[in-house]
Amino acid sequence: MRLGLSLALALMLLGSVATAEDPGNTEEGLKDSVEENAEKVPAPIQSDGKSGEDSDETGVNPTLIPREEKKNTGEESMEEETAKPGISQGAKPGINQASIPSEEEKTVDRNSDEETEETEEKPIPVPSEEEKTVEGERDKDSAKPRSGRLRMAPIPSEETKAKAGNIDRNSANSGRHLQPFQNVVSSINSRNSEYDFTVISNPRSLNIPYTITKEKLDELRTQLMYPYRDWDEKGGLGDLEFNINTQNTRVHKQLTFLLPFFGFGLNYTWVSINGFLGFSDAPFNWESYPLIFPVEEWPDKADPSFIGPFYSKCNIGKQLPNEQDPRRPGVYWRLETDLPTRTDQVGVEIRERLKWDIRNGIVGAAIFSPKHAIIVTWKNVTFVGGYSNSNAKYVTNTFQLVVTTDEIRTYAMFNYEYMSWTSHTEAGGSIDNGQGGTPAFVGFNAGNGTRAFEYTPYSQATYIRDLMTAGNTNGHPGRHIFRIDEKVLAGCCRREEDLKSYPLTFAPENGNMLGGTLVNVTGPCFKLTDNVRCQFDTTVVEGNILNKNKAVCIMPRLFVSGYVDFAISINKGPYFWKGKFFVETPLTAPEGIWFKEDNYQIHSPETLDINWLAGNLTMDWNSQVMISLWGYREISIKPELIYIDTIVEGAPNTGKYIILPSDYANRDNYDKTDLEMGMLMINLTTPEPAYGLEQSTILWSRPIPLAWYFRFQWEKKFGSFWTQAMCDRWIESDRNLRNFAYEVERCPCLLTQAVADKGRFLPDFTCDQDGNSECIYHYGAQHCVRTALPNKDGAGQQCCYDRDGYLMMTADKMWGGHPHRAHNLGKTPFDEANKVPSLSHWYHDVIPFYTCCKWQGEQSPGCVTYRFQRRASQDCVGYTTPYAATVFGDPHIYTYDGLQYSFNGKGEYVLTRVDSPKYKIDIQGRFEQIDKNYLGESRGSMLTAIAARDNVSSVVEIRRRPTDAIWRYHLDVIVDGERIYFDRYSQKIQQFRECVVYTPSNILNQSHVIVMFSSGVGVEVMENRGFLGSRVYLPLSFTNTTRGLFGNFTFDAMDDLALPDGTDGPQFMGDNFKNIHDEFGLKWVLDDTEDPDKGRSLFSHHNFRSSNYYFDPDYNPEYQLFPILSGNATTPMEEINKVCGDSYQCYFDFVVTLRRDFAMMTKYYQDQYVNINERGLVDVSSCGALTTPRHGRKSTFNFLSGAEVKFDCDPGYVLLGEQRRWCYASGEWNWPEDGEATCITEKEYLSMHAGITAGTVLAVLLPVLIALLCLGTYMRHKHKKKAEELDTYIYRKRRTGRDSFRRIISRLPSNANAKHSDEARQPMNVRPGQSDVGLPYIVEGTGLSDTEV
Repeated sequence: MRLGLSLALALMLLGSVATAEDPGNTEEGLKDSVEENAEKVPAPIQSDGKSGEDSDETGVNPTLIPREEKKNTGEESMEEETAKPGISQGAKPGINQASIPSEEEKTVDRNSDEETEETEEKPIPVPSEEEKTVEGERDKDSAKPRSGRLRMAPIPSEETKAKAGNIDRNSANSGRHLQPFQNVVSSINSRNSEYDFTVISNPRSLNIPYTITKEKLDELRTQLMYPYRDWDEKGGLGDLEFNINTQNTRVHKQLTFLLPFFGFGLNYTWVSINGFLGFSDAPFNWESYPLIFPVEEWPDKADPSFIGPFYSKCNIGKQLPNEQDPRRPGVYWRLETDLPTRTDQVGVEIRERLKWDIRNGIVGAAIFSPKHAIIVTWKNVTFVGGYSNSNAKYVTNTFQLVVTTDEIRTYAMFNYEYMSWTSHTEAGGSIDNGQGGTPAFVGFNAGNGTRAFEYTPYSQATYIRDLMTAGNTNGHPGRHIFRIDEKVLAGCCRREEDLKSYPLTFAPENGNMLGGTLVNVTGPCFKLTDNVRCQFDTTVVEGNILNKNKAVCIMPRLFVSGYVDFAISINKGPYFWKGKFFVETPLTAPEGIWFKEDNYQIHSPETLDINWLAGNLTMDWNSQVMISLWGYREISIKPELIYIDTIVEGAPNTGKYIILPSDYANRDNYDKTDLEMGMLMINLTTPEPAYGLEQSTILWSRPIPLAWYFRFQWEKKFGSFWTQAMCDRWIESDRNLRNFAYEVERCPCLLTQAVADKGRFLPDFTCDQDGNSECIYHYGAQHCVRTALPNKDGAGQQCCYDRDGYLMMTADKMWGGHPHRAHNLGKTPFDEANKVPSLSHWYHDVIPFYTCCKWQGEQSPGCVTYRFQRRASQDCVGYTTPYAATVFGDPHIYTYDGLQYSFNGKGEYVLTRVDSPKYKIDIQGRFEQIDKNYLGESRGSMLTAIAARDNVSSVVEIRRRPTDAIWRYHLDVIVDGERIYFDRYSQKIQQFRECVVYTPSNILNQSHVIVMFSSGVGVEVMENRGFLGSRVYLPLSFTNTTRGLFGNFTFDAMDDLALPDGTDGPQFMGDNFKNIHDEFGLKWVLDDTEDPDKGRSLFSHHNFRSSNYYFDPDYNPEYQLFPILSGNATTPMEEINKVCGDSYQCYFDFVVTLRRDFAMMTKYYQDQYVNINERGLVDVSSCGALTTPRHGRKSTFNFLSGAEVKFDCDPGYVLLGEQRRWCYASGEWNWPEDGEATCITEKEYLSMHAGITAGTVLAVLLPVLIALLCLGTYMRHKHKKKAEELDTYIYRKRRTGRDSFRRIISRLPSNANAKHSDEARQPMNVRPGQSDVGLPYIVEGTGLSDTEV
């Protein structure tokens, strides 16, 4: 019957709008028409639950637009409604708008079971003409009393005044003041004109896009409350949830989108009469007050998840008799979805209003665009337990919750229009006025025992009375704003009284180390006359106050990286309000200025086309900027960032500029020509006036070489070979520094080893196979790694690998990896030479690469010196892989020595502990019971958290998030008690005290986290489908030092079950783990005390929990290696065998949990560990680097055992020497019988070949000539000797012969003697005419010549 009456009402109304001449079209005529039909048509009471986006079935759903002539800026409707001019928004057409209810009607609670149908159909009072009088426009000054918050009503009767006077307006507990009803009524301006509308066709139904004007938006933003209505064009109750009452305190609402809240991703909610929007089905009954969230006893007691603007026990109250807002008391629900695509008036106005209220209301929301919105309004709700014979039903509060999200970020606004009570009677409140006792809880609870945010100092305190006047978001007293997606951040100031902590809300939370980032700050309540100072680390800068909620300051230059303390001081007072600010290095920070092309890397570019985001400086597009050049150098212990030149001043802020290097050819910066690297800087010529700061925001480029600017001066100074001169200058300078290369880590031989060594090497973000794969300094590389932390001198190692996974060496190509004198992340204390993040690395290791190699060539003398001496790659000879242990599944453990066992403990346990003079390390794991399966309890546990610390490092804790919170982030990472996130590129690698925490570049959901400590220990935690696995990596230096569930690292699996005191544990029994559980595993549990053998728990405990909370000594898990499948299980054994194969760990988990996904992840983690051990953590035999000949190349960079390397030369060169080499298993190269391979030019080869030929000929002829010479010499010598001997002999013989001759002659006669003397001298064989001189003579009587004689 009611539905029929509603339809009749709608038809009647449509007919009454026929013509303008109809008396019903006038204000008086329409009212008279309504009153005439009031008694004939009862008010509809059913709720259709529709949101404001519903359209009429006829397609002509009218939309209301306020009249243009209206001057009042009150709260105007943006709904699609049907109404007549002069009818107030809450009034129902055709319903008798009677005046004040009778005293009997006052006592009727329309939500009680005793309420009759007649009472439910009572008409809503309509204000009289006098009551609709507008007192004036809304006072826009937020400091003055807010006019227009409530509707003007006539002065109540004396009886009403008397009853209202009984309300305790001045609580003795706080002294805070609440307005009496009569004062409230007298201070309220009538804004009846806000219900004055003109009827037009619904543009959404007609597909006519609606465009909102600036004036209209400004008008809407002057209102505190967002729109809500209690009727609609279909005759329903609009947004009013009529089903919510004292018997049914909440209704369920399904969301068609993902609502991020406190880390959870939700798609449903409950709207409760009790002042909250809930996300879990939890009872609303509490044993004691004040309330504490999260609930300590969870999961034994429910811990509800909710957003609570006023979390208290409420009832639907009653309006004051003559209150002008005629909308019914109750709970209103409105859902607006898909706002970005909406073109109707309702969608556009709500979207634009939300967008600008959020952007201007809270820091860090400058680019937020709402996608969906929830508007819940509690109008005239009173407290539970009020005295029925008093005026308690009229003691009401009206407040509103607005939630909007883009499905990544979520914001909530609390709007408090009127607050007259604080506590219900069960919390100690008065039965007459709801004062005293414990006030309502205001804040947020994530539920399930996780996290909560209590909005102090207002929640459950007497300061709750100030909610209506505090907040001042968007200039509205009574509006409070929060960001609530991952963690809750308050966006408005709070009183400092009774605050236990002073947290700052600021944005951005990170900035470039070079400074210039504008930081918006919210915390204390500012006064415009206050002086504010911001302290970044140890540097203090002046700030400026913008309004009561917001101050700004410019980040100064900081030679530091990572998280630093950030605090503010008011009027030079203490720095109470604090937070953590992340300082990015110049190489990891987002590029403020970038180059359209990479020609800045060459030394003689014609132009440099630079770009920047103009909006990062100011939103004033008419502003001008200055572009300047800065240089960096280290010529003393104090690093210097030096101004060089102004590139341009007064350029338009268009985001583009072209630099002509030739314009600087005549510059004379003689004292700065030693600056080889620097950055471009852009700042506003005139600082943004809106910020009131003397300094402008600044944008920086990344480090660049400065040859494009200084080249002309360098040519004048060094000549045309300036690159060689500058390289020589660097070489000389570098030789004067200490040698560092021998102290850095050795490179792994293979890419698989480098990736698996997660204790010492992390990806190099300039050449990362999972991220930035450009590798502009390492052409041909597939992947590069760096040492995670610098050594004690600030140096680091870099190793690059080619496409085959082999180590690239500078001895082969200039693109190989090499050790760094300065680590990219810097070294504490950061502000010294060689320790500045990024800049020291560029100064010592990158710029020399330009001057010596990139600008000269690979084979230039300077580059050869760079490659082979100053920055020579180190081979992998001497590198040893780490050893790994793992835990996964239910929980299954592999020790460092390879022992496999299972331990199903509950609690916090020691995985690895080292306490030696050299190393001190603690790695702990938390095991919790597995969720129930379809047969009930699972007798198993699982890893849920890892905590680790090394020596004096930060404590790093990695937790599994609750199942409903695994959507954007899969793991919680907590360092020294603070949650950190890795969703920005600059935060993928974060450095802390003596450790580095990072996620791989391709991991966007924080499901894979690696922790690296300075000792070389690595901890890796992975999450898949909600299940954790962890691996710990230890260097070889940790042998014989470890204890814990991961065993003794001694290469002997038999001693792995050692007890904390060092004694031997139980014997391993492969088919039953009970003895391991009782006699070994439980011995390593941590409790609330510190044990010298086990240490203390490193986990951060919240909600009054401790280590003992997680330990259950009576827990009885499954001990059998192969448990028997329950007869009630529906899982077939064939499926288990198919999934698990021969893995007993997988079988165990499948049978115990009866979950296929659990078993599959167990098998996955097990296979991962086995593969890493067999491939990445296997030592290989290396023969060391084999140098590539100059102007030559090798067939492979492999120098491992069994490798065969062939040499070849570049075109125009000829190979000499051994053409191939082999690497033996002994780790040695074969001997080069033909000599080391070298490459020479063809000309040199031909010359050498000609020389060889000539040498060959000479080598052949020379011995012959020498032999002939020697023979001739010998013959001459021999002949001479013989001649000398003969002469001697002849001389002697002649002398002897003469003596004999004389004796013979002396015996002859005298005449014969004479004759013989003459004949004896006659020569022999004398021819005619021949002289006888020199011829021998015949000695007569002898027949012999004189020579023979």
